[in-house]
Amino acid sequence: MENKEMAKQKNEWPSLLEHSGLINKYFDSPLDSNFNFSRMLNIPAINVKETEQEYKISIAAPGLEKHDFDIQLDQGILTISAEKTENKEANGKFSRREYNYSSWTRSFTLPEDALDGKISAEYKNGELRIEVPRSGKKARQEGRKIQIN
Repeated sequence: MENKEMAKQKNEWPSLLEHSGLINKYFDSPLDSNFNFSRMLNIPAINVKETEQEYKISIAAPGLEKHDFDIQLDQGILTISAEKTENKEANGKFSRREYNYSSWTRSFTLPEDALDGKISAEYKNGELRIEVPRSGKKARQEGRKIQIN
């Protein structure tokens, strides 16, 4: 009994490959066909593709710049965050303003075969692409910051 409880406590972040977590169910279940909490809260959409050689993560994040992102890896948890600040303009007055300047963070538990020491990231055309090579065996390393190309 204690082993199951210990395992649950270790896995507090959603897994990169599982889409069954309580947080994902909450944000991905619409109240009706036109309403979604993740859109309302400005949390970006994410796709994960698994091949024999790697995991490919794509995040739709238009309107951001490379320097707006921060990608950290610590004890097998990949944390991706972004913050866009408002550009204050001294001239003119807005009659309507819909741009959303905010921040967001997503964290995922990497699979045990992820070569986290060789993770690469690239931001291009409004999409952040992260590649996590696979080793076929357990390959965890220490935490680090991932540079975006």
